[in-house]
Amino acid sequence: MIFAHVRCTRPETLTTATVATVIALALFRPWRRSLTDTRATTTTRFVLPLLLAVVVTLGGCGGGKAKVSTSTAGRPTTPVQVTIVQPTAGQVTQPNVTVTVELTGGKVVDRTTGPLKPDEGHIHLSVDSKLVSMAYKTTQDLTGLAPGPHTLLAEFVAIDHAPFRNRPHASVIFTVAG
Repeated sequence: MIFAHVRCTRPETLTTATVATVIALALFRPWRRSLTDTRATTTTRFVLPLLLAVVVTLGGCGGGKAKVSTSTAGRPTTPVQVTIVQPTAGQVTQPNVTVTVELTGGKVVDRTTGPLKPDEGHIHLSVDSKLVSMAYKTTQDLTGLAPGPHTLLAEFVAIDHAPFRNRPHASVIFTVAG
């Protein structure tokens, strides 16, 4: 569950490009020759890995500067209240957990454009301060959680995935069995 809402930093982009180039070169092995090689096929065998590396880097890093804002100035408020029904506080779970969220005064919708309505939005789930899901429903499966305690945060956000001014959310601490 990886979401490309944030662009890579310059070092992350360089690392991604380097790793992608090395992997692409290893896959295509442009240095090997065959009896039917022409200058065009040799050139193509060097260009394809580099093209693949560029595509992977742009796909992974977005190719632009980040536009991340945590400000809620100018955002609408919402009457919605969020409750995490499952897992419960202190519960010991397996590595795969079904999260159930209850909304009071609002509903989850699967659209991302149109006018912002204070009672319509999505649910963003974060585990240990890392965004892991942008759900269009009130249940979501989290898989492969590491053993130990985890903090789950569920936030109701507007249809454009940006927070409401009053940021309705709920959190719970649970433990994955080791």
